[in-house]
Amino acid sequence: MIYSICKEYRIIRTRRPLFILLFFLFTALHSNAQESRFGIKAGPNYSSIVGDLTEGLKFRFSGHVGVLVEIDLSYKLKFQPELVYSSQGFQFSTDLASIQADSPVVGENDFRNNVQLNYLTVPLIMKFALNENLDIEVGPQFGFLLNQVSIIKNLDEIDGTDLARRTTISGDFQLDYGAAFGLGFRLNDHFSLSPRAYIGLRDRLNGLGGIAQNYNVALQFSVNYVFL
Repeated sequence: MIYSICKEYRIIRTRRPLFILLFFLFTALHSNAQESRFGIKAGPNYSSIVGDLTEGLKFRFSGHVGVLVEIDLSYKLKFQPELVYSSQGFQFSTDLASIQADSPVVGENDFRNNVQLNYLTVPLIMKFALNENLDIEVGPQFGFLLNQVSIIKNLDEIDGTDLARRTTISGDFQLDYGAAFGLGFRLNDHFSLSPRAYIGLRDRLNGLGGIAQNYNVALQFSVNYVFL
């Protein structure tokens, strides 16, 4: 029983930053309900990890989907909090020849490793209007790691045999944070496009005591639909 109580306390403590952010988000939405527009968003991601111990890592395509609220602060200034499921990560090959070549080398033991880092992200975006159809978007973004999915596939198998191995590890809502910035193109009253970049500021290798550091990076392209 004592173990169960300690385990529950550890889970609550781990997820406390998420609860605080969600409380802030919904408090802001409630207090500005009459000047808010709700919407949905989705699109592709192009992500990887940069910094130390990342040689040979490649960007991978994935996607994101979520909800947003656009809150008018003034004629040219809007606040847009979002809640987004975002699949990020990277991919790499296990031998140097396949990393440097565009195609696998015949006879090499070539394995492709695809690592998916699935986050629940909370971008808190300020939008500055340049004109009626173009905004500059910038703000902090917080992410909570849901899980890490690793898929390893032997690219040398040409007989159709699927030898891909898949493993999933819980993320325990590990915190990531950084800066998001981009543009917003308004197409009409409902639809808009948002190309955006994210640069992580939290060291993913903080357990190494600063010996090595690397960070999440991602490019996103979102199609947004706002309900009037």
